[in-house]
Amino acid sequence: MKRQICNYVGAGLMALSFMNFISCTEIEHGVNDIDTWEEVKDYTPELSHPCMLHTQADFDFVKGKIEANEQPWADAYAHLQAAPYAQTSRLTESKPVKKLARLDANNWGEKDERWEQAGIADEWYEGIHNNYTYLMRDAASVYQLALRWKLSGENQFADAAVGILNGWVSTCTGYLVNSSGEFLDPNQYLIAMQIYQLANAGEILRDYDGWSSADFTKFKNWMVDVFYPQATNFLALHNGYTDCPLHYWLNWDLAEMTAILSIGILTDDSFKINEAIQYFKFGAGGGNIYNAVPFVYTDPNPENQGKLIGQCMESGRDQGHATLCVSLMAVFCQMAKNIGEDLFLFDNNRAWAMCEYVGKYNYGETETGSNAEGWNLTNFKYTESDVPYSNYTNCTGDSWPTLSYQENKEGNFTRGTVRPTWELVRRLSADYGLTSYYSDLWVKKMRENTARGNSDGGAGDYGPNSGGFDQLGFGTLMFAKD
Repeated sequence: MKRQICNYVGAGLMALSFMNFISCTEIEHGVNDIDTWEEVKDYTPELSHPCMLHTQADFDFVKGKIEANEQPWADAYAHLQAAPYAQTSRLTESKPVKKLARLDANNWGEKDERWEQAGIADEWYEGIHNNYTYLMRDAASVYQLALRWKLSGENQFADAAVGILNGWVSTCTGYLVNSSGEFLDPNQYLIAMQIYQLANAGEILRDYDGWSSADFTKFKNWMVDVFYPQATNFLALHNGYTDCPLHYWLNWDLAEMTAILSIGILTDDSFKINEAIQYFKFGAGGGNIYNAVPFVYTDPNPENQGKLIGQCMESGRDQGHATLCVSLMAVFCQMAKNIGEDLFLFDNNRAWAMCEYVGKYNYGETETGSNAEGWNLTNFKYTESDVPYSNYTNCTGDSWPTLSYQENKEGNFTRGTVRPTWELVRRLSADYGLTSYYSDLWVKKMRENTARGNSDGGAGDYGPNSGGFDQLGFGTLMFAKD
């Protein structure tokens, strides 16, 4: 059986628009044959490290603003300095685990015969079903500590970050699997959302003299050996849904794509970089930009006249996941931009149009919530009729006929979900000469929040659960240009 890598809109959708059929390439399931890919490039000449989310020019710019005590950078930096996950004490609080798991607590909360049947009963301990949260918190810490070192020059922060990374490299050997080597739960694939975060921390720290070349090499090998195989496997096989790759939502593909792209940049591996970028353009699943944004409209808002907005695949599902897709898409496009690929502009700015669409629907005038429960906007500026929507039906026949305003499983409304991503969307837009009307609204609103230092904050500011750690944040500090 083969998976088809095609450049077209809405593979498997019942309702299609803006169809762009071109020639297709077929790749054997599980086989990455670069000779069959279109537009393959050698990216290594562009890899002037650091070159993932941030370049050296970015750090020089931000340092200059901090030294001049200019806003909003000064307040955003003060917020980083005070952030709980940016403290050197995090080294002693780090808890690397041998085997990573992300299992539904409702199904895996207690030890039972399934553990023994899977051949892992001897590895049971309290909380193993979600022990990935240790990696989640440490990934946030090493990034924030790396920023503090790069912006201050104080080695104590780099030492703490390197210590945490070395601890994981020496302890964690992979994912918790059954006796056949299979994941116990497909949710384990979503651990990939921490991988681009680890890679970005490593990219920042790669020129730190206190991180030995031997340990840095071990870190790179660990990233490739432990995390890459599962990421590439998911994109190839979609956990067995080879006949319906859109069974899994956009955020699943983006999690693996950001992991592969970041690992490729970290290790100067042009094959992996090509794999991620080719998937964005020609992939079979939701990560293909045409599947990610199946419908594009002219914005009816007269204040944004003539601009395009693009419906996110997950907009009918719930807004927590739609805003997550913006976060991951922006990260993916920013990393690609820094190695010479302008994916944010691909196919008439399709990724940018999606970000603006999600931003428009979720923007509200009132901010509610707290760090303990996450943040939301309410008092929405635009009604549902102000945001065009087309019925989305995937290849399993499941439909989402309307924009989602639904409650999530915890009983909280997901519309208005706040994530620290809009500064990056605004920066990407500005770098490409685009007007980001709705992202600008979000940036202004988030800079009004004094609790986060008049900035968008970062991991630790958006609740204790996974949604608060899906993105690195601190975009006002690192991406603001005005």
